[in-house]
Amino acid sequence: MKEKLRAILEKTSPSIVLFLFFFSLYALTMSGRIQYGDEVEKYRVAQSIVERGEFSFRPTAMRDVTGSGGQTYSIYELGQTVAEIPLYALSKWINAIFPLPDVNARGFLLVGFLNPLAIALACVVFFKSCESLGYRRRTSIALTLVFGLGTIVWPYAKGFAREPLLTLFLLLSFYFVHRFQKTLGSRWLLVAGLALGYLAFTKLIQGVSIPIFLVYVWVLIFLDRRQAGVDRRGAAWALVKGSVIFLLPFIVFMALQSLYALARFGTIYSGIGGTKLNPVDWILFLLPQSQPGTALIGVLFSPDKSFFLYSPPALLLLVAWFKWLHADKKLAFLFLALIGVAFLSVITRPDWDGGTWWGERYLVQITPIFILPLGILESSSETWRRRWTAALGILFVLGFGVQVVGAFSSPRDHLDIEGYWITLAGAIDFLRHGALDSLVLYLSPQGFPIQINPYGIVLMLMIALLGAWVIWRIRHTDFENASPRAGWALAAFVLLGEFGAFILWLVVPYPQVLAAQGNTDFVAANSFLADGRQCEATALYALAIQRGTTYQHDAVAQLAALLPRPRGTHIAAGDLLANKEISGTATIEVDPRVTITGDGSLRASAPAGTDVIARGHANPIPVLPDTTYEVSGWIQTENIYGEGNGSVAVYEDDGAYRNIHGTDIVNVGETNGWTRFQKTLTTLSTTHRLFVAAGLWNTYGTVWIDGLQVAQITQQNPASPAIQPCQ
Repeated sequence: MKEKLRAILEKTSPSIVLFLFFFSLYALTMSGRIQYGDEVEKYRVAQSIVERGEFSFRPTAMRDVTGSGGQTYSIYELGQTVAEIPLYALSKWINAIFPLPDVNARGFLLVGFLNPLAIALACVVFFKSCESLGYRRRTSIALTLVFGLGTIVWPYAKGFAREPLLTLFLLLSFYFVHRFQKTLGSRWLLVAGLALGYLAFTKLIQGVSIPIFLVYVWVLIFLDRRQAGVDRRGAAWALVKGSVIFLLPFIVFMALQSLYALARFGTIYSGIGGTKLNPVDWILFLLPQSQPGTALIGVLFSPDKSFFLYSPPALLLLVAWFKWLHADKKLAFLFLALIGVAFLSVITRPDWDGGTWWGERYLVQITPIFILPLGILESSSETWRRRWTAALGILFVLGFGVQVVGAFSSPRDHLDIEGYWITLAGAIDFLRHGALDSLVLYLSPQGFPIQINPYGIVLMLMIALLGAWVIWRIRHTDFENASPRAGWALAAFVLLGEFGAFILWLVVPYPQVLAAQGNTDFVAANSFLADGRQCEATALYALAIQRGTTYQHDAVAQLAALLPRPRGTHIAAGDLLANKEISGTATIEVDPRVTITGDGSLRASAPAGTDVIARGHANPIPVLPDTTYEVSGWIQTENIYGEGNGSVAVYEDDGAYRNIHGTDIVNVGETNGWTRFQKTLTTLSTTHRLFVAAGLWNTYGTVWIDGLQVAQITQQNPASPAIQPCQ
């Protein structure tokens, strides 16, 4: 039996097992939520292409850049969007079988697999690159573990940033160019060009690596022709031919990007790099604002953004590069050039720090180029090989610890709560208080404190089994009798099993998953409150309510104590039905089940597809002229994707429908859980009464409004404190 098991293990390709191991791990820690504006923007384009065959999309709360025909378009390249299309189409199919009112709930979830897939594939390409460089198989596997577990690429596998795709295609470019170096086969040159073309198609600025690879290819072709005794004319023709093969895919991708720009903004260059302006003009505008010296110090030594703090194993490149310089000068300078141009492009940016993201975002894609050369250290003498192995082991352990913190933290939640970008220290502080960001691991204030979704248990089991195989392959003698059939059979078994568990325990009960995440926020809020940190507690209670915690009553009570509202006139849901304004097939009624106060909420709803008005108007409330009032309450929306929003507004007049003045209190679209709102206004000198209106305004979907009140603000009756960033 033991020999049979060994035979099965020996027949399984390391590439397949490494992919399955890393994909399972990254799926375990993925976010499943799209929270940043540029992420939502690219997702909306993919959705629009699948749903309507168009590039325009409904304006979002974060993005409303108009282009041709006055419609909203993305200001980014098309590469990531194209990669998202199959995943969104899959989510649409799944939602048709297990329907939720908002297709984006599962759309975000399914499209969220893009980065786990991209980084898992990058790990496979990394492994193949190690083998291509001549490393022993056990060394190649070990370095792949260092890359996939001990560097910043792991936390970036959980979100929706472009960096994982950039990492994958830059690695593919290196691998294919190195295969060309070993074989001089034109097909490797062509696929290298395809990888680099798609790299620029995903983020144009990454095209700066193309000249570096092109010069490297020229050197390879020239040396080969010279060694073959070809004359100058023949060598020149070989260089031209190689350049055409290499650059043709890039030209095709740039032509597609130009057509995309023309369709959106009427030029062949707009919508690149986050602007619809001419990108050259934009760069020239930003360049004088950069501070290269400050940026370089920050990238190297900052405790918040240092590349080496977030990828400790990269430090050993300082030693490995010199060994490559003696072993293969061409490769050594290729490594150096790729790293140098990446650093140069970062330090010349005004936003060199990468914003609110984990670590130095703009250097994520170059991470494998730091780790790949480390395999040459095994060629050192026995004594030094042991020392370098020990040093790499220590740096890997440090890196693994950093990545675990990043993989279970939420940069967006940290930003919204604290008001500044996430740091290693800040993430540790949040995790220490229970602010865990996970689809499968939750905290509960009752019963056993840690809960694990069964889908997470399946993933953990797969990770343990596949990890044991990886360790077994490192410890045993190398062998070359892998069977593709055995590998693909294993891949099908693992992926189908994980997909079934995903559907059964994550997709079908997804509202319960969101509620469990809300419970985690509730626990974290209690922890911060116990430490006397009321600001963080307040924000987390609000977040728990928004995500649908099952402890809503307790969270609302805590929030009311932390953010007391002024005394005022309460407007019950039924009071808003005093006068109705309805068009089309909309309905408006009291909903006794979905409520914050427990007394029922106003529910206005209309089927998707047609924008309507469905508002309730309460009877007028007597008020004083030139007086400050606060209007506050709670609002929840679902599937509002029309022209307008779910809204609360007030109108004031002189008591005889003259001198009418309107004020929007809150406007919310798309799908959002219960959110508290408040706004102060000062009445006109002619005002004697207020009318409160709530419901749908020129849109479809459903909105709930509850806990409405109007309060006169005085020194003895102050306005409600607002939820604000803590720093």
